[in-house]
Amino acid sequence: MRVSVEGDSPSAKALRGYLARHDFHLTGHRPDLVVRIEERDNAAHPILAGNHGELEQKVLRHLRKNTAMPIEMRTLSDGGGTVIGIVVPPTEIQRQAVETAVFRALLEISGQREQRSKKRSWKQILFGGKKK
Repeated sequence: MRVSVEGDSPSAKALRGYLARHDFHLTGHRPDLVVRIEERDNAAHPILAGNHGELEQKVLRHLRKNTAMPIEMRTLSDGGGTVIGIVVPPTEIQRQAVETAVFRALLEISGQREQRSKKRSWKQILFGGKKK
């Protein structure tokens, strides 16, 4: 999937790193989806702007799971349902919430799954062997 992540904020850079590790094609030339991430010092809560497309709905759903702060919704005048814009407050907790929400939404849209490490019991760690 061709994705363009626009912005120079720490969240945009982190999201580019996550996507590069999961075989997304990061490009500015004819992307399938565009994510614009901006960090503002005066933002009190996350602001999500889009055109009610699939990407916006999935990001909103994951962002609601990651943060208890209110999320302001706005409508973009361009891009159809393939472009979203996100304004991130300058706190580390909010940055991580936005990064993971957008990343999980893109994984969901592309049909990929997030790779999670399987937990092993203390017996498996000490003695090896497989989980029953």
